[in-house]
Amino acid sequence: MKTKLAIVTRNFSKIGGGAESLAVSLATSMLGECNITVVSQDFDQSTALFTHRRVPKLALRSRWLNQLWFSWYTKRVTRQGFDVVHSYENVTHGDVQTVSVKTVHASLKQKGMSSWRIALSPRLLAYLWLEKKRLCSPGHQSVFVSQFVHDETREVMPRLPASSVVPPGVDIPERRFTLIEKRTARETLGLNPSIMTVGFVGHDFQKKGLGTLLKAAVQLPFDIQVMVIGKPVQADQYADLVALFGPGKTCRFMGVVSDMPTAYAAMDCLAHPTTQDVFPMVILEAMAKHVPVITTTEPYNNMGSLLVHYGDAILLPRPDDIQGLVTALSAIFLNTDLRLKLAENGFLFAKKYSWDVAKSKYYEIYRRVPKRKMQSGGG
Repeated sequence: MKTKLAIVTRNFSKIGGGAESLAVSLATSMLGECNITVVSQDFDQSTALFTHRRVPKLALRSRWLNQLWFSWYTKRVTRQGFDVVHSYENVTHGDVQTVSVKTVHASLKQKGMSSWRIALSPRLLAYLWLEKKRLCSPGHQSVFVSQFVHDETREVMPRLPASSVVPPGVDIPERRFTLIEKRTARETLGLNPSIMTVGFVGHDFQKKGLGTLLKAAVQLPFDIQVMVIGKPVQADQYADLVALFGPGKTCRFMGVVSDMPTAYAAMDCLAHPTTQDVFPMVILEAMAKHVPVITTTEPYNNMGSLLVHYGDAILLPRPDDIQGLVTALSAIFLNTDLRLKLAENGFLFAKKYSWDVAKSKYYEIYRRVPKRKMQSGGG
């Protein structure tokens, strides 16, 4: 009999962002062994695959009040009828807690915020209370997406119970894109099929380093088109930088793209000069599609410590290293051997993080869930 699994997340969507995409992808990989009910406020997946319990939204536009409401409501919904409750949110309940971003405790310590300022903020007090209940309650199994976030959290929360580290997974294609498929993908997206195409993926353009990419593109001595994928609400802020592009250079704000395989097929490389990332899914996804990657290293991107510079990817020491990005883009454009090396080594790196690997590790964690009658089909 299949395991009855409840997934708790506010937004169950592949295009919502890295954490949201993680929840959808992992749940999809578990469909063969689990009956899955998604408890969320937003949901854009198939109801033929997942049962959905919608959580009403508060009329008040206050994220911290909504978070308290979401925690209370989902606790009531998932109290009975499930073998495992797996949460991706800051809530007080749940058997398994996936932590994919820097914790509030760690963020406040890093900012050096005084205790009196925290005490005067109902918002911060609410988040800290939720987080402590989430991660330090007996019986909760915490799962961190990187060793860095685990160690950082334990430093600020020394009473954190024993927990696990399971990086996100990625779908591994059977083969790389052909030149014809890459050309067709660009034509499908309305791009020039004949010039270097650099992809940028992320909803927070500033945080992910779009400004650095556009400034670097201006300095390149060859034609280039930048394909920006993500919510376009910030696009106007970059109009002045795009206006500096000379002949043969363009920037297309594509908005949210549902067909990401086609987007990756169109790319000659992915530029991700992020200012803050734990274990960016976009990098794994690009590497799995044999797309060379340029990104930052620690402390800006914790995945950077696992990558070999000019082997698996090209690593920038800082998110604002414009000249370093110019050099990296030029190297990928001019050096075919390097381009092929980055594509192949990146693919081999991504293969270590397949969904089959991540899924098996989560099943082991599910088996440790206390006081639950696990069904034999749980993996």
